[in-house]
Amino acid sequence: MTSEAFLESGTRGSILDRHITLAELLDLRSFRELCASYVDLYKIGIKVFDADGSKLVDIRVGNGDWCGYVFSNSEGRRMCTALVTKIKQHEYPELDDGLIVEQQCFSGLKYMLMPITHGGETLGRIIWGPFVPAELERPGVAVYAYPDGFDPSKLWSFGDKIRRLPDATIRKIMLNFRHAIDGVVSIAYRALMTQNLHLESITASYNELAVTNRALRESVERLKEVDRLKSSFLAMISHELRTPLTSIIGYSEMLLEGMAGDLAGEQKDFVGTIQEKGETLLSLISAILDISKIEAGAMHITPSETSLEAIVASAQKSIVPQAQKKALILETRISPDVPRIHADHDKLVQCIVNLFANAVKFTPNGGRITLKAYPFEGSRKSGGDQGRFGALRERFVRIDVADTGIGISKDKFNDVFRAFYQVDNSFTREYGGTGLGLAIVKSFVEAHSGEVWVESEEGKGTTFSILLPMDGAPKREARIATM
Repeated sequence: MTSEAFLESGTRGSILDRHITLAELLDLRSFRELCASYVDLYKIGIKVFDADGSKLVDIRVGNGDWCGYVFSNSEGRRMCTALVTKIKQHEYPELDDGLIVEQQCFSGLKYMLMPITHGGETLGRIIWGPFVPAELERPGVAVYAYPDGFDPSKLWSFGDKIRRLPDATIRKIMLNFRHAIDGVVSIAYRALMTQNLHLESITASYNELAVTNRALRESVERLKEVDRLKSSFLAMISHELRTPLTSIIGYSEMLLEGMAGDLAGEQKDFVGTIQEKGETLLSLISAILDISKIEAGAMHITPSETSLEAIVASAQKSIVPQAQKKALILETRISPDVPRIHADHDKLVQCIVNLFANAVKFTPNGGRITLKAYPFEGSRKSGGDQGRFGALRERFVRIDVADTGIGISKDKFNDVFRAFYQVDNSFTREYGGTGLGLAIVKSFVEAHSGEVWVESEEGKGTTFSILLPMDGAPKREARIATM
């Protein structure tokens, strides 16, 4: 059943609230076979009608010549049609009470009507006959008045083909049949109710789930649109800020170089502060631009063969001025066994710069920051692909950036890689930054099929580690996955 059919079925109402027809309850083929077995046994015709007068069963025995002769007469045809209509549709109060009703035919034959009921509700009726009553000695009086040469004696000769029974016998047969039909209807009713209520339950659950899913989809689409607008807004604002800020930094550099004349000592300090803060703000804006591109799926890596020594040297050069202001010792140790790697040079430089900047920010004056790079063979921190005997071993270049800073509590290890997350969320905000640096590191490293994690203890420093696979590094340009 399709989702549309499920949703439509929920609008039809419960089976408990509607009338159940006899045709719905019965397997008509099996029911007709049951009726046919009684007809074969007792040689009495059976007709079964639904509550709305629809004929479900019509099995005749022996009365064809009798009824055909009556029907050949115009008056007989009129009276016969009226009787059949009455038997099918007339309201018999006795039937509603579950009783058997006798219906005399004008031709002298007789019918017996029996209701089919369940739970106090009349579902239909069974007509037994016609049969010849045991006491009948000639056709009914009415046929003697028929015009057009109708011969009652000829009609009577057809009576030998019709079963003759006393009323008591036919009632016993009907009561026996009632027991059989009551069992069939009862079982069919329970089966129909169980099936439909189960289906209604499933349909109701499905409809509720469909409504919930529709609401969730709409919510997701709204969130996506909000996220898209946010990224678009950040990119636009960052771009609009970046252009004038670049001019401010450029003019500051020209002033410091004396291109507009010599500056006094205090003037140089002021212009130097303008340049420094401008560069800090520019790096923040660049981080916002990067994160918005990553979220929009517009950031790519362009791998090429490069040297880790060159990457670290470039990053170290960028961070030295900040480290010197806090009198930090910045040390790098690159193993001579580290091979050249296939990676995006600029993206890895930015990763190392961000890790250095994070260490500088949270390391007190006079502290130490150490970068170590060396070949590493083992399994990923996350476990990686599981082989038959556990995590697979791979070959990596491992980079550890350790500091002697304030440390991070263990419950925040995963949070620090979320965009805009701040370890220090106090109102005073002792430590600056946007909380984007580590999120960018994670995206760039994972784009290289690598892994990054943190190990730390409060008050005892922090170590950020990067694994870059030697064998599984990307060999061509690839889009950086959204966060």
